Amino acid sequence: MNALRDLTPSQRERILPTLAAAAVALLLLGPLAYVGHQRSADAARNQTRAEANDRFRHAFAAARTDQIEWPVNVWQVNPEEGWFDSLGEVTTDPPVVSLAQMAFTSEPETEYDFDGPWFAAAEAVTDTDVIVTVVDRSAQDAAIAASSRNWTLVTLLFSLLAGLLAWFGLGRIKAPVRRAHAVNRDFIADAAHELRTPLSIIQASAGHALARDRSPDAYRESLSEILAATERAGSSVGELLEFARLEAGQATLRFAPLRLDLLVEEVATSIRVDGVTVEAIPGEAVVVEADYNLLRQVVDNITRNAAARANKVTLTTHLETRHARVQIADDGPGFDPGVIEHVFERFRRGDRSGSVGLGMAIARTVVEMHGGTCEATNHGADEASGALVTVTLPFKQ
Repeated sequence: MNALRDLTPSQRERILPTLAAAAVALLLLGPLAYVGHQRSADAARNQTRAEANDRFRHAFAAARTDQIEWPVNVWQVNPEEGWFDSLGEVTTDPPVVSLAQMAFTSEPETEYDFDGPWFAAAEAVTDTDVIVTVVDRSAQDAAIAASSRNWTLVTLLFSLLAGLLAWFGLGRIKAPVRRAHAVNRDFIADAAHELRTPLSIIQASAGHALARDRSPDAYRESLSEILAATERAGSSVGELLEFARLEAGQATLRFAPLRLDLLVEEVATSIRVDGVTVEAIPGEAVVVEADYNLLRQVVDNITRNAAARANKVTLTTHLETRHARVQIADDGPGFDPGVIEHVFERFRRGDRSGSVGLGMAIARTVVEMHGGTCEATNHGADEASGALVTVTLPFKQ
């Protein structure tokens, strides 16, 4: 019971189907194992019977000539008169008279235990005389016992294998469902987290404006705060919806040849932030297979995050042996060393002055959908040396 309590809910859900799969395999394999065991047992008994028949033939041949020795454990018996005579060496003392009477019945063979396991066979040679032979059946019984163990072990192993396959198969089948539930759960938590601050600002500004009569400038200031908060909330909702769509695999990539260097120039030209210079360094033509809209969103998100904390942002493209790289560098404070490995996670702060929000998480997801990677570093050991984000994509030859 303690072991069951230690399992996760998803694991407990898989226990009954796993046991059912093992039970079904056991029911299906049980009859097959029984048939296989019976065939093995029959083969062992036939081997013993064949040895007894060989002794009969040997005994009959010895009766016709003196040059052949009598086989072991063979007797000539007259059951009517109750006498018997051993025809060769004997290693046991069976009830030969009773065994000889089998020659006149429908079952002239039997297995018995007398100072060990034996197989006896009787064959009438005249109306009154019977040849009786006895064969040690230890090897036969050992073979039958081994067959029973082996078939039982094979059945249990295959049943266990069926249970394990069911366990891991159900885990893989349910993985997308669990992922979808996790995405929905995280989406709700992230939405609440991101919208709580702007909604609090809206509530506080509106309450402050309505608390008493104020001047037109004071009302305009409150409305400006409310407008800024609603814009932030709207932006957050848009990012949340976009991220949830990507995480759920609902985005369809439309690949086409794309000049990465021209895309970088286009993004640099489109971003206008007061006091910030955004420029693209001209370079060689770099062509990749990519979805234009999604990849442009990647470069735009990363560049805007850089512009929010720097005075100058520089975009460059490079062509390497198998990859194309886009590097977005800024002269800002750089990423905090403690979180530099987590800047592409949702709602992780990249520095002390701002937050990367969901833009960086969306960027990484899109790049990975293109078969690429995202990496965030600082220019040097000093965190004030500025941040550097590198997007690596496979290029079109």
